[in-house]
Amino acid sequence: MDAQAAAQVGSGGTSSNEVLDEILRQAPDRFDSWLDIGCGTGDLLRVLAARYSRADLVGNDILPWLPAELHGRVGFRAGPAEALLVSETRFDVVSLIEVLEHLEAPWSVLRVAAQLVAPGGTLIASTPNIATLRSRLEFGLCGRLTAFRPEHPPHMTPIIPHVATRLLAEEGLTDMRVTYACTDVVPHARGRRWPEFLVRAQPRLSLTSVVITAARRP
Repeated sequence: MDAQAAAQVGSGGTSSNEVLDEILRQAPDRFDSWLDIGCGTGDLLRVLAARYSRADLVGNDILPWLPAELHGRVGFRAGPAEALLVSETRFDVVSLIEVLEHLEAPWSVLRVAAQLVAPGGTLIASTPNIATLRSRLEFGLCGRLTAFRPEHPPHMTPIIPHVATRLLAEEGLTDMRVTYACTDVVPHARGRRWPEFLVRAQPRLSLTSVVITAARRP
């Protein structure tokens, strides 16, 4: 098993409900096809299959661990994301949910994902937010980012949102949006989470995942 596959195994192949809720909020109201790159155990695809009975859903992952219950409803393509470019198929929505941070070459995969977005389609990517207050303090005091501690080896590469949006623009995507999900704990507060009014006021400092959305013009 190579390093990238090992990192995927270590991650467990799951995503938090808060992240999935934000992904669905950013998704278009109507679509005919959706590709989930790095789909893992199919958390997002399971929700999509229940809500959008007629949509063409496809999952991709370097490991074939999509549950059997989804095989009849969801198409699955095993292997690295770059291999998807051999197909001429383009998708109305392409998602990468908590995936890029696990990769040795995340920028190459993000470019591939952008190229798979059909005209009028949408790309949605989420990744750990390295700009939280807790992460800033930990980096200042210890020289490390909270989501990339040595004891959490599945996370390999921090993603900087403005670099991601610049790259997506180079691939022809527009209408960039950056939002956040998953309330963080307050530093040195014994595990207490940020109160709602502060989350609304400072989402970049208080939420642990950043969600980047971009569209390809028709």
